Amino acid sequence: MISPLFKSLLDNSMFLIPLEMDNEENPLEGGEMESFLRTENTAKPQFKLQLDDKDVNFEELEDLLEYPRLNTVGELWLDRNEFGNKGVELLSIAEQLSGLRVLSLAGNKLTDHALSTLANSKALSELKRLFIQNNFLGSKGVTDLAQSQVITSLEILYLKQNPLRIDGAKALANSCAFKDMKELYLGRTQLGNDGLAQLCNGGSWPNLTALSLAQNGLDDKSAHMLAETKLFPKLITLDLYNNNISDEAVDAIRCSPHLKCLRILQVN
Repeated sequence: MISPLFKSLLDNSMFLIPLEMDNEENPLEGGEMESFLRTENTAKPQFKLQLDDKDVNFEELEDLLEYPRLNTVGELWLDRNEFGNKGVELLSIAEQLSGLRVLSLAGNKLTDHALSTLANSKALSELKRLFIQNNFLGSKGVTDLAQSQVITSLEILYLKQNPLRIDGAKALANSCAFKDMKELYLGRTQLGNDGLAQLCNGGSWPNLTALSLAQNGLDDKSAHMLAETKLFPKLITLDLYNNNISDEAVDAIRCSPHLKCLRILQVN
């Protein structure tokens, strides 16, 4: 049974997700009554539950699943807590979270097992954004997610600060589940030139608009691979911060005929 103290924490950690307006809507119209009517008259999840740095353990995560408002949560933020892989197993079978669009699990000491569990979660099949940076994920978990038959609608994926290395890059390159991906964050994943070569010679990323490759030990060889690949036709933002890339190689990227949409190039 959920304790009154933990329920109070949950109640005070619920925030209304800002309404996405149509172009013709007036941002000055509405107010508290509109927000009330919005939450009362729709079954669509409308709240963000922000539980970062709350020392949530596995037992409290079990209590969370008894929270009566959980089915109104569209975003669940659980960064830097104490539930580990076992907690991810619990979340992955929680039917109360079937409307979840955003899940953040950064800094939870998770391993490949957690990512493999998420990859097979029918309860979380509507996920659009997954933040799972700063864990201990490798190629096995990434492979399972990239080949998932249920998590196929991801648009934003944060994998930075995980030791993906070359095999992790290969798994991403051969993905069949990431065709809708718009933003991919791979900073500090130990890719190196060989890992980037996997990405640049694998499957196409037809909808990708942002790619972060910061702090991956890349050099001019990687820059020329990026300039020559045809796999990122809609790329707008490319982050190469804190790599070893010369000005001449940066110019090759800027002038690439295959990166016509590129507008933002971040380097040292």
